Amino acid sequence: GVDVGVQDVFKHRTIAALAEAVSGQSAQAEERFAAPFELISDADRAALPTGLADAYPLSRVQLGMVVEMLSDPSVNRYHNCTSFRVHDDEPFAADAMREAVRILVDRHEVLRTAIHLQGFSAPLQLVHERAEMALEVHDVRHLDEDGLGRTLREFTARERATPFDLVAAPLQRITVHVDSDRSWWLSVTVCHAITEGWSQRLLVSELLEHYRALRAGRRPDPAPLPRVRYADFIAAELAALESADTNRYWKSVVTSRPRFTLPDGWGGQAGPGYVLPVAFGDLREGLTRLAEAAGASLKSVLLGAHLAVLGRLAFEPAFYTGYVCSARPEAEGAERVPGMYLNTVPFPHDGRARTWRELVRGVFDTESELWAHRALPMPAIAAHAGPGRMLEVMFSYRDFDAAETDLADGTGVGEGAGEGANEFPLAVSTVPGHLALTADPAFLSRANGERLALMYRGVLEAMAADPDGDPAAEHPADGTNPTDDWNDTAVEW
Repeated sequence: GVDVGVQDVFKHRTIAALAEAVSGQSAQAEERFAAPFELISDADRAALPTGLADAYPLSRVQLGMVVEMLSDPSVNRYHNCTSFRVHDDEPFAADAMREAVRILVDRHEVLRTAIHLQGFSAPLQLVHERAEMALEVHDVRHLDEDGLGRTLREFTARERATPFDLVAAPLQRITVHVDSDRSWWLSVTVCHAITEGWSQRLLVSELLEHYRALRAGRRPDPAPLPRVRYADFIAAELAALESADTNRYWKSVVTSRPRFTLPDGWGGQAGPGYVLPVAFGDLREGLTRLAEAAGASLKSVLLGAHLAVLGRLAFEPAFYTGYVCSARPEAEGAERVPGMYLNTVPFPHDGRARTWRELVRGVFDTESELWAHRALPMPAIAAHAGPGRMLEVMFSYRDFDAAETDLADGTGVGEGAGEGANEFPLAVSTVPGHLALTADPAFLSRANGERLALMYRGVLEAMAADPDGDPAAEHPADGTNPTDDWNDTAVEW
C-alpha cells in the first residue's frame, strides 16, 4: 500500500533499508491509464479507418528504427529473424500451432499494430481489432545435419531480405522447420520497432505454452492482461518531451563533456558486420564479488568494464557514450505487455575512480540517477547535443532468464540463433557468459576489433582479481600491451 518505485529499489538494496526509506509515506496514488484514441488529435481520429482498437503516435525511437530500416534495403536494419530449437516429446502438430498463433495475436495489441508514416498529422501506429499472422510449416526431416544447417541459413537470409509492408498488421511472421518427430525449429521474423528482446522471448514462451495446451486437447488459460498498455509508454514519452526537468538533465549530460568517438584510422573497408565474443564465464565469481563489494549489480560491473575500456581510447577522461535502458512503465503487470520500450541514452562517465569498487559504485549511482529521466527519447536528447552523430558506441545488458523460465523448463528450448542489424558502428551487448562486440568494419577493422576484445578481457580479469585494483593500470589479457604502438607518439625536434 506504499508508493515504492524501481528507483527506490535501486537505492535501497535490502528489505530493512527499503522499509526505513518508505516509512511514513502515503499510500500509493491510483494509477491513470491512457484511454483508446486519447493520444491523437480530433482531426486524426476523424481520418482513421474502421476496425481499429486504438491509435497513437509512434515513439521517437520507433520512428528512428523505421527510418533506419527503410534507408538501406541492402541491410534492412531493425528487421530481425531469430530461431529457437524446440525439443519435443511428440510430433509437431501444425493445427495446434495455427490456433496458438491466432490466440497470441488476439491477445496482444502489438501483434495487431501497423505503422503509418503518412496520412496523419504525425506518424501513427494503428492497433487493429483483428489481424492474421503468417505461419509457414516446412518438413525437412529428409535432410541430414549439413543440409538442415544450409537450409536454415538460406531461410534466414531470405527472411532478412524480405521486410514487412508497414501498413499491414501484424509486423511479425512465424515459420516452423520440422527436422524430426522429436524436434523442430521455431523462427520468428519481426520488425524491431514493435518489440524488443524481453518482449520477444515473452511472446515465444507464451506461444509455446498455448501450443502445448492445444496439442493436449486443452484450451489455454493465460493470466488476464493487466490494465497497463503500450499506449501508456507512449503517454509517458509525450510527458517527458514536455518535462523541463528531464530536458535540463540530459542537456547537462551532453554539454558538460565530449561524446565518445572511435579513434580516427581504426576503420577498414566497408563490408558486412562481424561479431567478436569476449568470454567472462570463468570470471563470474570474481565479478560477482566485486558487485557485492560495491553494493551494485553485475550489470554495473560489466558496464563499468565497458567504460574503462573506452576510457583507454578517449581523448579526455570524462565523456558520454550510449547505454540501452528500458522505459517500460512502472505499473503492475507491465512486464507482461510486449512492446518496444528500449531507449539508448548518453551515459556520463568521469574517469576519476581510484579503484574498481569505486568505479562500479559510480556506475550504479549514475544508473539510479538517470532512471527518472529515461523516458526522454534518444532523438530528443540528440537535439540538445548539436549536429553530428550523438552516439557511435552502445552498451546493452540483456538478461532474459525471467522471460524464458517457462520456455526453457517447460518446452526444452535448446540452442537459439538470431540475426539483425542496427546503425551503431560498435554495439557491445551481454549474452550468457560473454560480451558480444558487433562492429561495422568501415569504422572498426577486424584486426582492431580483435585488439579491442583483448582489452575487454584484460579489464574483466583485473576487476575479478581485485576489487581495489587501479582502473588506470593497463591490464592486457595476453601479457602484452595492445596500445603500445597506438601511443607511440615520440617526435624528434
